[in-house]
Amino acid sequence: MATFPNLKTGVAAQYPLDRSVRFQTQSVKFLDGSQQRYRIQGAGLRRWSISLDLLDEQELASLVAFVEQQGSAAFAFTDPVTGENIAKCVMAGDRFEAFLLDETRAGAKLSIEEIP
Repeated sequence: MATFPNLKTGVAAQYPLDRSVRFQTQSVKFLDGSQQRYRIQGAGLRRWSISLDLLDEQELASLVAFVEQQGSAAFAFTDPVTGENIAKCVMAGDRFEAFLLDETRAGAKLSIEEIP
């Protein structure tokens, strides 16, 4: 399984970092009109919105090649907050932005989410 590329500094993301946890729930409505909600999975699934600045051309090229190669396939990602290796992650949605700020600086924005 592929692993999300780290930057030259050895980390996968830069701060500020937007991290959230979502829970899958199900709701059952009974004939008397009452409802019961319960969690489908015990643990929440994590999502990271990553904004990278001050990348060099090599780091940007590595990131773009990884995104193009992976597409919607699962990959491993190291949580930048906890350092935990998350085995099953995917690119969230179709949002991936890569841009050159000037001759020596580049940036990127993407979202990664954990899958069950």
